[in-house]
Amino acid sequence: MSKEFHIDEDLCTGCNDCVKAMPEHFKSTGQDTAEVTTCEGTDLAKLEQVMKACPGKAIQWK
Repeated sequence: MSKEFHIDEDLCTGCNDCVKAMPEHFKSTGQDTAEVTTCEGTDLAKLEQVMKACPGKAIQWK
């Protein structure tokens, strides 16, 4: 089972870096935020890098 993660919309800056880095897991909402589309099959090492690079620290574990 994959680890669950989400985006805290209050912290999201809408930069969409997560969407660019992992489009299979994130998408833009079109409202200056991003959202998780699926947690299944996540490359956890890559996700950790994306989490650390997030300017708002909005990507968090559930």
